[in-house]
Amino acid sequence: MARSKSKMPTRISPMLCTLTKEPPRNEDYLFEVKWDGYRIVSFVRHGEVRMDSRSGLNYTSRYPVIADALKKLGHEVILDGEVVVFNDSGNADFDALQKYNGIASPISYCVFDLLWLDGNDLRSQPLTVRKELLKQLVRKDDTFHYSESYDDGQELYQRVLDLNMEGIVAKRKDSEYIEGERAYSWLKITTRKRQEFVIGGWAESEKARSFKSLLFGAYENGKFTWIGRGGGGFKDKEMPVILEQLEALEVSESPFVNEVLDTKGAKIHWVKPQLVANFEFATWTKTGRIRKPATFLGFRSDKRPEQVVREVPKDVQKIDELTDKIEPANKIPPSNPYLNAGSNWRRVDEAIAGKEISDFPMANCTIQLHDVGRELWKGIPKGELILYYNKISKFILPHIQHRPQSLNLKLTHAGGPTTFIKDMENRQPDCAEIFIDQRRVAKKGKRKQIDYLVCNNIETLLSMVDWGCVDINPWASQTKAPEFPDYLWLDLDPTVENTEEEDQGFEMAIEVAGAVKEVLDKFGLKGYIKTSGKTGLHVYIPVRDINFDTSLFLGRYLADRVNELVPDISTRSITKAHRKGKVYIDADQNNYADTLAAVYSVRPYHQPTVSTPLDWKEVKSGLDRYSFTINTIEKRLEKKGDVFLSVLDEKIRSRNYSVLAKLP
Repeated sequence: MARSKSKMPTRISPMLCTLTKEPPRNEDYLFEVKWDGYRIVSFVRHGEVRMDSRSGLNYTSRYPVIADALKKLGHEVILDGEVVVFNDSGNADFDALQKYNGIASPISYCVFDLLWLDGNDLRSQPLTVRKELLKQLVRKDDTFHYSESYDDGQELYQRVLDLNMEGIVAKRKDSEYIEGERAYSWLKITTRKRQEFVIGGWAESEKARSFKSLLFGAYENGKFTWIGRGGGGFKDKEMPVILEQLEALEVSESPFVNEVLDTKGAKIHWVKPQLVANFEFATWTKTGRIRKPATFLGFRSDKRPEQVVREVPKDVQKIDELTDKIEPANKIPPSNPYLNAGSNWRRVDEAIAGKEISDFPMANCTIQLHDVGRELWKGIPKGELILYYNKISKFILPHIQHRPQSLNLKLTHAGGPTTFIKDMENRQPDCAEIFIDQRRVAKKGKRKQIDYLVCNNIETLLSMVDWGCVDINPWASQTKAPEFPDYLWLDLDPTVENTEEEDQGFEMAIEVAGAVKEVLDKFGLKGYIKTSGKTGLHVYIPVRDINFDTSLFLGRYLADRVNELVPDISTRSITKAHRKGKVYIDADQNNYADTLAAVYSVRPYHQPTVSTPLDWKEVKSGLDRYSFTINTIEKRLEKKGDVFLSVLDEKIRSRNYSVLAKLP
């Protein structure tokens, strides 16, 4: 998700829901609980947090716990949700929220939409895509309460009715986020008739009470219209305080454009329409007024008076007729023809058949995302892997740009079978580069050329991950000089029989790495080491002006010298049966079109470990390979930077070349 050419919005006018009488019976909708709290749109930019109310007021200082959680996300985002305090029964307690002091009470941010992520405007994306990315983003912090989606609106409505909750929200799965609009693609169905209204006056009480009732209305086409009155729900100790607020706003003439009826002969005082309050009422009359007095539930300081409009429930069937005319945003594209017999792209198509597919506009071109909720590891879906590569892209791209790729796809889970693809067969994104190479070994049913993918931008990188690449596997050479590698590889690969032996194998690899460093120092060569992301270690020796035949010879020569130093724990035998219990010093991957997992690449292993560059001083007994994961790499990079960047340094390549040219 590369940086968009447009800037992050500084303000968002929240998308609103249309009130309906009942939940739609339509599979195009998903359903959520309607939370009884304060609507808050949150912005995180350059490490700074701002939390805006629906009326645009800055509420950041009110909710320091949530602000801290937003900052810890480590992403530039805009989230939409509802700030809620839950009571002991698990229900939202609006009264407790109003009394929240910022310290003592537990508080939650019930998030239901993601509008912006790391430079990408997501508002035009289907709701299902936005929600799945949101789910991955907030899943590790309990301050966030992800608003789950349900398929059966009738059942959910009955559940919230039984629990005395406020209601539910129905949203079209393909809906875009349309600012400030009370759209037909988002509906709300309340269990009780509640609504915000603006106070326009009060009636004097003939008794000892501070006032008899409040007169309220809402805006219609910009005009403030009287709707009803509320005489119950007030606490005696609060009424004098409310009266003081009213008296401070008193005016001589009615603010309503229509006549106020049913005053029961009480003396009326008018006020400026500035106070917003929530009322519960019985029903609407045919003339659009409230039947019988409403019950006061409390003031709402988070909404501006002019935002308050009359909301009469609409017929859901008529809304369905309107929204059914909307073109879905996630149309499945026509299938691509297969250029090779038995193409493995068939497996990819089978894996995504029937899954959510959505276009994802980015800076250079539009890519597609498929089934981002598919679990790769337990509790870790593909969406989280996409977020990782999106965030790490500026570090990994310099190491993989201009290099052909071989795709190792995991179409079920990270530990599942691998589907190998080299030929793109016209599947690449529009902004991807292709390296056309002649097939070296003719195969029946395969065409004579191979179109290798070249990953020069983040759009291509995320497309690879979306297809199923957990790890990224580039060549050692670039497209400008494919026969000449930029470095030699030594792969220190422990041969272990089971998971119990893996830690011991890694310890042996560390010892062999010490021998590698000794050999490099002896010859005056500069080498760089990284974890493989599994049980071994990879060593890169930058070079120039040698072809693959020479690099293979030199790699084997250096590997032999290392083996001579640690013969008891290492081997050069290519036969796996002869390698048991030892570290295989593999130099045979220094061939044309061979690949190795890229630096910062996640590996399909027991957990999402990352192939991580190391300082040589870190390569010692006790090094924890499991400490390098998608959750820890960012902090390491902030502290150490990219310690592998010098692998690409032309001066080091030239210096190593002058040394290697003198070897036997």
